[in-house]
Amino acid sequence: MHRAVLMVLGSVAAWTQPRLRAAPRAVAVKAEPSPGTCSLASPPGFEACYETLRAVREDTQRPLLTLQQLERLAPVEAKALAKRVDFDVPTTPLGAARKFFAHPTAQFIVMAFLASSYGRRATGAAAAASDVTAILATATFWIIQEHVIHDKLLHSDEAWFGSDVHRWHHELPYYHVSLDGLGLATAWFGVVAGFLVGAGALGSCLPQCLTSLATYTLCGGIYEAAHYLAHTRVPLPTYLRDMRQHHANHHMVDDGYWLAFTVPAVDELFGTRPDFAAVNRARRGGAPVSRTARRDVRRRELVRLRSAAAETERPEARTLRDEVPGLLKMARLPTAPMGVGLVLTGA
Repeated sequence: MHRAVLMVLGSVAAWTQPRLRAAPRAVAVKAEPSPGTCSLASPPGFEACYETLRAVREDTQRPLLTLQQLERLAPVEAKALAKRVDFDVPTTPLGAARKFFAHPTAQFIVMAFLASSYGRRATGAAAAASDVTAILATATFWIIQEHVIHDKLLHSDEAWFGSDVHRWHHELPYYHVSLDGLGLATAWFGVVAGFLVGAGALGSCLPQCLTSLATYTLCGGIYEAAHYLAHTRVPLPTYLRDMRQHHANHHMVDDGYWLAFTVPAVDELFGTRPDFAAVNRARRGGAPVSRTARRDVRRRELVRLRSAAAETERPEARTLRDEVPGLLKMARLPTAPMGVGLVLTGA
């Protein structure tokens, strides 16, 4: 069993390390990764771009969908955003697949899933009913986790680094290449893997915990692919097309609703799937239904007051290191309940 654990962690670490080292060199020849999707911070000066994007939406009372639309309305901001956001959105299934699997995050998820699956097989334990239980419990946990993290953390009423990142994702024109960065994916997997492997070793249920890890990783890959496709115009089967419309409602109508993703019906459970027509009428009537809009009003007032008190004082730029506590908070949310549940059920 210890050999299986070392295989899983060693394979993933060996694959990831050279890519993380290579990432800074790629910036010199490619556009920087998009804010809110492939990076964890907005560069200095880009806040003005986002203010312009908000003003465009307010002035036109229409969704901002494409870079071309922004170029007609705000060419300077469009040019600045195009330097670091990938707006080359695929339009065919083959093009979408090529672009997705060329991304290091997608490659890492595939590698992590294969390593976890191989580690489970290397334990030598036969598949059992407890493996089925682990798969079902983990998949169920994942779809609930999607909603909770999206609602309570990424759209938190209290501004923090993660909510800022997600706000930038919402400010961009809807059609853009949207994938989480390799650094975030590896950190997240590392925390989950460490917790499950540790729980499995302590609870004498390592094979089932590795099954759970493989399932969790697969769910992460499905989410990344589905969210990526939701921000494209690629022709999709009915279920994925409905999922894309569900997510588009969240972006373009009201970000307080339609928070579920892989299984949109989860919004019914949390009461966040309202009648579309009613919410749209309220929005067209000028009602401040968006939580992000309400939070931004409060934030602008705070900025105004602080600027009046200290005009020459500039806040120091935040880094990933400054936000480690917040990232750890996000990491603990999906792992602790699942690991405890698996140990208690004897999975």
